[in-house]
Amino acid sequence: MISHHIKVAVRNIKKQGWYAAINITGLSIGVALSVMILLLVKYELSYDSQFSESELIYRYTTKGVIGTDLINEAPTPMPLGSFLAEFEEVKVVARIYLGSNKLIAYDETKFGEEKFFFGDSLFFRVFDLPVVAGKFDLTSAGNVVITRSTAKKYFGYADPIGKEISREDYNFRVVGICEDMPDASHFHFDFMASMGSIDEILCQKGDSLLAQSWNEDWLDLKCYTYLKFHPAIELKEFESKINKEKSGFVEAQLRKIVDQDHQKTIMLDFFLQPIEDIHLFSDLDNELENNSNLIYINLLIFAAALILLITCVNFVNLTTSRANKRFHEVGLRKLLGALKYQLVIQFLTEAILYSVSAMFLGLVLLEILLPLLNAFFGLNISFLRVHNFKDLFWILFIVVVIGILIGSYPAFFFSGMRSNHVASGNNKLGKLGFVFRGLFVSCQIAVTVFLITIAAGMWWQINFVRTAYLGYIPDNILVVKRARALGEHAIAFKADVKKVDGVRNIAGCWNIPGDELPVTPFEITTNGKEKIVKLSFIITDDEYFETLGLSLKAGRFLGDSRSDTMGVLLNMSAVNEFKIKKPLGERLGFFGVNDWDMTVVGILRDYHFQSLHHKIQPQAIFMTPEVGTLPYLLVAFEEEVSSGAVDELEVIWEKYTNGSPFEWERLEDRLSAFYDEDVRIAKITSVIAILALFMTVLGIIALSSFVSEFKAGPISIKKVLGASSQTIMLSVFSVFGVYTIIGVLVAIVPTYLTLSIWGQRFAYFDSINIGYFLLIALIMIGVVFAAIFYQTYKVAFNRPLHVWQYL
Repeated sequence: MISHHIKVAVRNIKKQGWYAAINITGLSIGVALSVMILLLVKYELSYDSQFSESELIYRYTTKGVIGTDLINEAPTPMPLGSFLAEFEEVKVVARIYLGSNKLIAYDETKFGEEKFFFGDSLFFRVFDLPVVAGKFDLTSAGNVVITRSTAKKYFGYADPIGKEISREDYNFRVVGICEDMPDASHFHFDFMASMGSIDEILCQKGDSLLAQSWNEDWLDLKCYTYLKFHPAIELKEFESKINKEKSGFVEAQLRKIVDQDHQKTIMLDFFLQPIEDIHLFSDLDNELENNSNLIYINLLIFAAALILLITCVNFVNLTTSRANKRFHEVGLRKLLGALKYQLVIQFLTEAILYSVSAMFLGLVLLEILLPLLNAFFGLNISFLRVHNFKDLFWILFIVVVIGILIGSYPAFFFSGMRSNHVASGNNKLGKLGFVFRGLFVSCQIAVTVFLITIAAGMWWQINFVRTAYLGYIPDNILVVKRARALGEHAIAFKADVKKVDGVRNIAGCWNIPGDELPVTPFEITTNGKEKIVKLSFIITDDEYFETLGLSLKAGRFLGDSRSDTMGVLLNMSAVNEFKIKKPLGERLGFFGVNDWDMTVVGILRDYHFQSLHHKIQPQAIFMTPEVGTLPYLLVAFEEEVSSGAVDELEVIWEKYTNGSPFEWERLEDRLSAFYDEDVRIAKITSVIAILALFMTVLGIIALSSFVSEFKAGPISIKKVLGASSQTIMLSVFSVFGVYTIIGVLVAIVPTYLTLSIWGQRFAYFDSINIGYFLLIALIMIGVVFAAIFYQTYKVAFNRPLHVWQYL
């Protein structure tokens, strides 16, 4: 019996010709798009789940208060890790410390590396990456484990185990090679050196006091602490116990540096965070890498559901639009004794066959286009993620569900017709049936307008943040990395660079715009009272302000006088945040550091040091006369940076460095990169919106075909009675116009709410102009009328003689 139904379904699909082609095309596009979205959602949800017992791995974070400022940091103090290792609930603890960008060399191969980490000896017991070669021994100072891609980068096909690489003045032994961190991880490293190496490096530089104390400082948030628990522990209870017992250590350290009153203004607590939640749910200061946001996942899931809804509605409308031809088939079957359930099975079989065909074509289409989509969206998803029994089961389940959804209405619609109506030709639908289909099209239009407006709103905001005035102009500024390689030649290098044609100025700085600035507590004396405030800070040379084009609100800039190394600039946000009435001349010092007070000499107008995801932070700027200690140089050009100018800079660089590679980037490109995740989602949303528009057009064609099928008689009768073709077309357009306007109006509220929620990612949000929404609505109306024109034209301009077939 089933084989019979399948044979009949295949014959019917062949007979339907281009209607079947449209149905399968619409379904396959909907399936391909939905599967792609689900693959992307699965990829986003899979972050940090590749490690064994990932559900038992947590990261500790720091929250608290300094003065009136909140602490919300991803890093923790160094001694927290040793403290946690003493508790029986903890299976293993590992800390990591991010090193700065320094030159790594092996023979003649040299690169500046930003992903050089220091880790505890138990790091690879928490993050169990596969061993490629050697062993993961981080117990001895000077040992380092590198990733497979790093090994190939430095050693090619040679065996790196046992070889030494230099990191400026310190040598490391390669003891192991691991696989690269999975793409879906909240941090990535190229080198993982032993934590004990830091002590040796500090001692080698003469900072033996710092080497002795940095492991015991509870107020210095520098490392990232991870731990793996034994199963079945009470996390909240463990958190409370840790915060209660650590308080003695923190308070003892506070008593050494501040009085009792100030102790009450500083509180630190530590909280657990599942590593599987970091990528989507964490929005802390000083994250290792930029995270995503749950709103994107919700938006993508919602979009996938809407696409499937549009797809299913289109199928129903296209199927029932051929009702007059199918009525004869159903009538004959009923006259020959076919039962209702047999007709239902027949139509469901046909729908499932459509669904299977569409799923097959959709997956083939997606497999072909996936490399292009990955390149366009900047992703790395593949069908390898569905090559297991569970995923294949869900694909088959979706096929059956889609088949039932798209087949149920036609099945009961046709099988429910009475035999005498079928035989007499009385197969006309009531007004309710047309209204029902019209409202379905309204939903499709609402979905399409929603997606197009969301995409337009995203691009509007992205354009706003990319072109907004930041308090300085980042165009034509070149960032030279690892400027410490110049050492004592930094001043001479700057002097030679200024002689290059087109160079306006050059400055050194500790952090470049876009970086997450270090934040530390300061003591400020204002109105004769001392209070503790939390400030981000930056260290520069005297030419930083002119190079960026910053402006003053009051006072003066820091100059080249050596006495200005004891001066400090505050921005307006700092003055307003701490309600300092007369800031010039006030004293500012690092919290807990005695006999080092700086004088506020100027107030800087606010400028956006970070991306517009963040509010402008209260900031202090100091100056150092030791330009050679600053890791970055900013070279400002009068006009666009040319490749010839870059070549000249490289020649000067080679003159003053000992073979160190010249690394640079454009400041505007660096700032633009902070919006890459937003651009990626905007691209995905735009593609979804375009395909939704295409499928909505198919749906409108389906409905107009349906109207032509069932209203051809009444329309022809009107024409015989004297109605002009233009009047008939206008009456049809007016009906579709009502449903189009309903769809546009329905889209307004969810579009506004979604854009408002998405806009919360940005500290500075510019809502899309209402004119753009009206333009999108007008375009949608035009598309609707264009889609129905052909079908309406055929009926409206039909010859009157054809009317007799409807009388």
